[in-house]
Amino acid sequence: MTDSRLHSLRPGWIYEVVITAKRDGAATAGPFGLWTGDGATLEAALFKGSSTLEAIRENGWFVANFVDNPLDLHGALNRRDQLVFDAVSEGEAAGWPVLADVPAWLGMRVTNLEDAGKKMLLTAEIVDGSAAAPVKLINRAKGLFLESLVLSTRCRLLGWAAVDQLRENVRVIAKVAPGSGYETAVRELLAKVEGEC
Repeated sequence: MTDSRLHSLRPGWIYEVVITAKRDGAATAGPFGLWTGDGATLEAALFKGSSTLEAIRENGWFVANFVDNPLDLHGALNRRDQLVFDAVSEGEAAGWPVLADVPAWLGMRVTNLEDAGKKMLLTAEIVDGSAAAPVKLINRAKGLFLESLVLSTRCRLLGWAAVDQLRENVRVIAKVAPGSGYETAVRELLAKVEGEC
């Protein structure tokens, strides 16, 4: 059965969020891509050795902070000492760290952690959540489409380097937004540029 709190996530699309958890009693954070395949759970692939993965293993839970500004992802990766945390005040996720002023968050309990070589594949179910405001979800396809649109006008300047970059953009968009209009449009741009270069 699907969970209505995931209704705005398109199945298979990867959304960039900040995961918060506790490690050795202190709040920790990191940017990650999450997706839903079934509309009921969230999934992620986390690299082994990640401090966020270790915090999730330590606790069996995490918070998915749905930020709407990519600078928040930068902060979680490169300015962790400047992050401000609040704690969930009630419910099943009481005491769990959330980013201060985040528009929406979901408290997640891990239901499966599977070894996949260099990564661990995680599946988690929602146990709590809050949305203070509508969130414009972050998916990398939109930005890559815009860059591809500009790149498609640069064939004369860049030659086959433009084609190579467009191919890479198609690969990434197909991964983070499969079957999307962004994927279709960038494939069209690639075909056009291949014919011109």
